[in-house]
Amino acid sequence: MSTRLLVVLGMLLMLLGGCSAVGLRSGADTAAEPASGDAGTVGAFSEGGAADDDGGAAGSDDGTSGAEEASLDVVPVAATDADGAMMVRRVTLEVLVEDVAAAASQARAAATTTGGWVSSEEVSPGDEERTGWATLVLRVPSESLDAVVVTLGELGEVTASRSQAEDVAAEYRDVEARVATLEAGADRLRDLVGQATSVESIAGLERELADREAELDALKARMQVMAQDVSRSTVTLHLAEDRQTLAETAPDTGLLAGLRAGWEAFGRSLTVLLTATGALLPFLAVAALVAVPLVLVRRRRRRGVSAPTAPDSIQA
Repeated sequence: MSTRLLVVLGMLLMLLGGCSAVGLRSGADTAAEPASGDAGTVGAFSEGGAADDDGGAAGSDDGTSGAEEASLDVVPVAATDADGAMMVRRVTLEVLVEDVAAAASQARAAATTTGGWVSSEEVSPGDEERTGWATLVLRVPSESLDAVVVTLGELGEVTASRSQAEDVAAEYRDVEARVATLEAGADRLRDLVGQATSVESIAGLERELADREAELDALKARMQVMAQDVSRSTVTLHLAEDRQTLAETAPDTGLLAGLRAGWEAFGRSLTVLLTATGALLPFLAVAALVAVPLVLVRRRRRRGVSAPTAPDSIQA
């Protein structure tokens, strides 16, 4: 029985070494393959985890990719540059408007008409005592981002705008290669589970397979998030009916903003410290009234005990 177990473990080690080498080559080929302009998708997976050589999103006639368990949201070519860059774009706008409620409604319409949606919003209509303000986070198709920004700028006076673009192509390809490697290794482990003859071997292989599948799920979820960020851009819109309210609701950035935030945090900490000290002062005063007399009495007793006595006179 022990000899058979050693043979099975030896075969396992050899097959794992071989699948790692094959997975690395497969991942490298996948990462090096350029985006296809005819397919309309990037990064579609077949059942083995490698990218389709034709660049298409179809693993079957209806346009699905490989096995159901390996399907992923793909990145539209419209969000991918000709050189293979995958840009994640974020825009922040601060707009001074006359009616916050009406402007917020128009902003929602600008997002939904392009196939986007409102990710989050906070609207505070104005009244006699305060002016209205609103903050909306919109998710719009990347190819419609510029048009949406122009539409939002027409809601009122744009007082500030910030734009950020990040290329995640290298990270996406790296994760893609790791997924291909792990899928190949998981397939080998499934084969070994079917060939194992002992309970211990099966249990060990299943634990290893579960770890591989958990890592695969995490990497695929990461790829899906990156694909969604590339295909959908984020627009953060700050609206207000006066400049002071707009400046207060829109978050500041930069060195001065950091210094201001640090000073405010220091002030809050100092306020908490002084408040705690004020709350403790009555208790400290009572404790002092009790403790000081006790300390004085104790010191007097020590002095009385330690005072030297006069020696008896020696008679001749």
